[in-house]
Amino acid sequence: MTGPLKDDATPRPVRIAVGLWLAIAVFVLFVTAGLWFQRGQVQELTRWTSGQVTSFLTTLTVIAVLFAAAYAWLTRLFLRRRNWARIALSAIAVLHMVWLLFLGVSAANLVTLLLICVAIVFTWQARTAQWFAEVRDE
Repeated sequence: MTGPLKDDATPRPVRIAVGLWLAIAVFVLFVTAGLWFQRGQVQELTRWTSGQVTSFLTTLTVIAVLFAAAYAWLTRLFLRRRNWARIALSAIAVLHMVWLLFLGVSAANLVTLLLICVAIVFTWQARTAQWFAEVRDE
């Protein structure tokens, strides 16, 4: 089976980066969905009204969907060797990290931060850069 990710010419660091970016997108959506199921606990911890909790969770959901969609779209372009997508992925990731730090420390946020850091490392590895350069050489 061939394709952009199954191609033998796609280096391992690129495949790992792609997997990490997509894992981040899915993880962010699952964490956000989980918060909706823990709505009562959120209300207890914050002492907010039901309407305030709903507004907060709605805002988190919209932002999570935007991040997930950006990661998915940019990862697809990254696989098509669009160098600007690699830059945009990193910029979105930095913005996402700032957002997570703004929200506060939690196990899910720490896991997300770790995944983002590792994804950035694989996105900018020398072998990945060489893979992008091969397109310009052809």
